[in-house]
Amino acid sequence: MKNVFIVCLLSIFLNSCNAQKSIKYAGIDRTLSLLQNSTKESPNNVDILFYGQSIIGGMKTNILVDSLRNLYPNTNITYKHKPIGGFTIPRLIKTAEHDIFHENPDLIVFHAYDGIKDGLYDSLIKKIRSKMTSDVLLLNHHYVWNVPESKLKHINKSHDFDSKEIQKISKKYDCGFVDVRKQWAEYLNNRSIGANELMGNTIDPNVHPNDKGNALLRSIVLKEFKKRPNFEYNEEKDEIRNSQKEINTSFFGTRVDLITIEELNSGAKIKVLVDGKRPSTFKSNYYISRPSKGFKSWMPAMLNVSLGATFPVEEKWTLEIYDINREEENFKFKLYGSLTGFDGDGDLTTDFISNSNRIIINSEDFMLFQIEEITKKNIPEGFKIEFSVISLVKDIIELNNKESKYTLFRGLQAKNHDLSLEVISGSPSIKELLISQPFLEANE
Repeated sequence: MKNVFIVCLLSIFLNSCNAQKSIKYAGIDRTLSLLQNSTKESPNNVDILFYGQSIIGGMKTNILVDSLRNLYPNTNITYKHKPIGGFTIPRLIKTAEHDIFHENPDLIVFHAYDGIKDGLYDSLIKKIRSKMTSDVLLLNHHYVWNVPESKLKHINKSHDFDSKEIQKISKKYDCGFVDVRKQWAEYLNNRSIGANELMGNTIDPNVHPNDKGNALLRSIVLKEFKKRPNFEYNEEKDEIRNSQKEINTSFFGTRVDLITIEELNSGAKIKVLVDGKRPSTFKSNYYISRPSKGFKSWMPAMLNVSLGATFPVEEKWTLEIYDINREEENFKFKLYGSLTGFDGDGDLTTDFISNSNRIIINSEDFMLFQIEEITKKNIPEGFKIEFSVISLVKDIIELNNKESKYTLFRGLQAKNHDLSLEVISGSPSIKELLISQPFLEANE
């Protein structure tokens, strides 16, 4: 009888431990649960970021989001659309530093070409999972159209291989996955039509879906968001996201966002301290915006600009191009900061570090001559490229009735921190603190 009692106690203990076991929600589990468990009385917010190249760019994500809103009318769905047409993985792995890592969406939807055999696709997804908390949904490749038949066979062989590798990468990093290629083939076969019927004008070789093709792509992606019975996201068990009501707290993570009820916030001000310091004194809270577009182009004029060793300040930067030498594929430039002033000059022969050591530019990251080849438009003398150094945080937050989320802190590695909030004025309606850390730890 005594042994039975011990066994029962052990069973209760183990069940209690299991009940408290944390979960690292994979795929799009958390996003889907937020969508399907949102109610009119208690609506959830879901923020989506679309990234990649022209296939994402042309699929009309606004229509996809409208379909999601119709499917889940009780959810507040917001989105950002940041793809860059023509930018394959080798370029996106650099522009991602400007475009996505400072964001904190619930979900990233991604598609791009190349970077499979050289491991860059894997590296980019690993970076996203190592820097961000977001769910990730990867799309593989649809069927394109080309002639002659031998060329199309070569493209299909390459896209078949890459599509299978994307699926492997999705499993490796616990991402959601949409097998666009399989469902696209089924659609073509069931209707006995060729791939060209969904591409461009159906006559000329094209990689871009036409309206019919984009509608198919949206419907394939939308299937991933169908309701899943008996699945519910448990906020208390989430291993990488933690919601806290206490505003003065110790936390472990890389990011803290303040969630409020926006309509009740007007006029409120809050002072923020992290580890007893102003948030603006942490370099990790700063990032550089995507550089402005090349001449007569949709592409950014530079792939990447980095912060130097000197502590950053929020300011706008202008890089002016002159002495363009197309025969030698070179030009000179001068850099000016709105606060720093003139900060040095350079050319394409060497990498550039500004005089103040605030800005670093690798010469290989200039895109101007490549853009000229695409647009057939010559860069004019005096052409200007602009970008900004931006802080994610404010030392004193002025709440308003249009925003519900305010970033308080972003770190580069998950660590223990102390957070203190002091209400300076008004009566802010604080809902919670959302504390996040990356899906992958730094050593994974």
